[in-house]
Amino acid sequence: MDNQNEIFELDYHAVKIKVQEILIANQTVFRVAFSDNRKPLALVRTTNGTSHFWTSVPEGRQREAEEIGDLVANYIKTKQ
Repeated sequence: MDNQNEIFELDYHAVKIKVQEILIANQTVFRVAFSDNRKPLALVRTTNGTSHFWTSVPEGRQREAEEIGDLVANYIKTKQ
């Protein structure tokens, strides 16, 4: 995605989510807002040295980060 402030909508477990790509210090962060009013989620794609994975910032919402991260990655692939 070339537009840093692009916002797109996805479905996540029967909830609409709005995802915004933000570039911070050369790191792409995705801010996720939920239609069911749960707290927003920030997620990034990172590596542990051997594999890449999605994680929440701050940590603690790993399951959501992995599931939503995969949705975001699929969305980006279809946009290219």
